[in-house]
Amino acid sequence: MGRCVIKAARDEDLYLEWSSIVDACTRVGTRADFLASGHRPEALDRADRNGTSDCVAQLGGWDDESLGVGTTEHRQHEGPLILNRADLAAFARHLAAGHSQQAENLLIPDPEPLGETA
Repeated sequence: MGRCVIKAARDEDLYLEWSSIVDACTRVGTRADFLASGHRPEALDRADRNGTSDCVAQLGGWDDESLGVGTTEHRQHEGPLILNRADLAAFARHLAAGHSQQAENLLIPDPEPLGETA
């Protein structure tokens, strides 16, 4: 997949470009920002409808509970991290404002890391 566009909240003109290679946000902006940077209108329309432009895994869709996060600037926790979908808009707003530390404060350790069973 590589990357997809995720809409931060249904009622907000705020989008994230999400890389499945590094499991992290690589860009934040408005619809106009994304169109100006070369993203296709169809991808943004899909993100508006589904929460994500991803046609295969539906990564970041409206029904997702969380996103796995791999790469961070201010890593505070060991092991896999997640971002609750409910916190995605706040996360994006912090990143857009240049407040990466506040954004990363919303990340939590994954309670069910891959390969581990309860």
